[in-house]
Amino acid sequence: MKNHVVIGEKWKRAIVFTSEYYADVYITKNCAGVCCQKYTEADFNAQFGNHANKVLEYGLNAYNAQMLILIGD
Repeated sequence: MKNHVVIGEKWKRAIVFTSEYYADVYITKNCAGVCCQKYTEADFNAQFGNHANKVLEYGLNAYNAQMLILIGD
């Protein structure tokens, strides 16, 4: 399931959704003209797992987002 959405080119961040459906809804509404790419959890960890990531958990929200991950160097 590709429920990790990485946003941005230079300053990357990721939003983890409860399902791929909600990731697609978010991309459709918010990523016009913005670099967004979906990843599975395994692919995300393989590419960004060694970075200094900061994880912030979301409360209940309209997009069913579970957490925001700030991807460090």
